Amino acid sequence: MGVWFDNSSEPEKLVGTSRAIRKIKKQIKVAASYDYPVLISGETGVGKTLVAHLIHSTSRRREKPFLHQSCSNISSELLESELFGHEKGAFTGATERKKGKIEIADGGTLFLDEIADLSHQNQAKLLLFLERGKFFRVGGTEEIRADVRVISASNRDLKKVIKAGKFRVDLYFRLNTIEIYILPLKERKEDIPLLVEEILRRENERCKTNKSISSEAMNKLLRYDFPGNVRELENLIKRAIVTSKGSEIKANDIVLGKAGSVRKRKKVTPELAEKTLQKYRANKSRAARELGISRQSLYKILKKKKV
Repeated sequence: MGVWFDNSSEPEKLVGTSRAIRKIKKQIKVAASYDYPVLISGETGVGKTLVAHLIHSTSRRREKPFLHQSCSNISSELLESELFGHEKGAFTGATERKKGKIEIADGGTLFLDEIADLSHQNQAKLLLFLERGKFFRVGGTEEIRADVRVISASNRDLKKVIKAGKFRVDLYFRLNTIEIYILPLKERKEDIPLLVEEILRRENERCKTNKSISSEAMNKLLRYDFPGNVRELENLIKRAIVTSKGSEIKANDIVLGKAGSVRKRKKVTPELAEKTLQKYRANKSRAARELGISRQSLYKILKKKKV
């Protein structure tokens, strides 16, 4: 499932203490309490699939199937068959009847990823299903009923796609009864230390290693923009585990991508740290984020002033 959650005995949880993550946790609880369609938006790699799974796993449908279908990089005809199924002889190569994911997910949840790439033909068929709870297999004449909760996701602004004439406005309103937006990682950097801790915990267990991360390496991550979001962070840590020598990951072990950028940071003096802390009313996470350092580094700097 990835690293956006902790691995406790309780239901999967998003890792982080930022205001954005706390808001999403509340939204997940609300979405799980109702049976309405959900639209999840956010950049690639922020964790849209995980949020969809969390909604399903905490809803009344949790004992039923959760099926994931990407609408990207697949032909309209093949996607239609994947979603609605087909009858034998419906097209060349259809040698037997096939159930689609809507039919298989009966009673459960269907997660449609990259919904903006859905063709007009499939948009029309999906809208009809959402309105009536019934559909036809490709080449079929029998109308089939299915009780499926649809959760969709997009890394594109659907309102702009609608203006471009590539997405139906009536389908948009059907899909986003409940809407959840996930902030990019660069806008909630206070979550990075906890995410790194969870990635290291999991990978140390998987690889039988005992790696930790230095404060310099953590500070380097905190200054990075993360165009690939949490997925990129996970990949960076995995790579550092492989290439680092000894038990501690150093700053040089963190090889950042060219697409991102690292903010230049002036030296953080005890006076600057205290002034920033006052600005954010003693909120150490926000102060550390503003300064581009970790909470641990902030504690050390503030401790120097007291000495």
